[in-house]
Amino acid sequence: GEIAERMAVVGPHVTRHVQVLEKRGLVHRVTDPEDRRASLIELTPSGYDGVERYGASLFSWFTDVLADWPEQDRRDLTRLLNRLANDVTDRIARL
Repeated sequence: GEIAERMAVVGPHVTRHVQVLEKRGLVHRVTDPEDRRASLIELTPSGYDGVERYGASLFSWFTDVLADWPEQDRRDLTRLLNRLANDVTDRIARL
């Protein structure tokens, strides 16, 4: 489906991962209201909590890594990462 296409992997690979996430209570499937044959994958409250914890952990790790960088280097990195994110987003939107 769409997830496999966006990740450029085969469907069964995604299905297995979604099943694991479901068993852990991190996601659940809901019927797509526009196509009742399809399912949508949604985060559960536990899934949202996990995403928040992961994001905070990742932010903390990068903060530690960059702590000794000069301020201007950190600003330059932020500017370039924002540019990269925008370019990637634009490219994906054109797919």
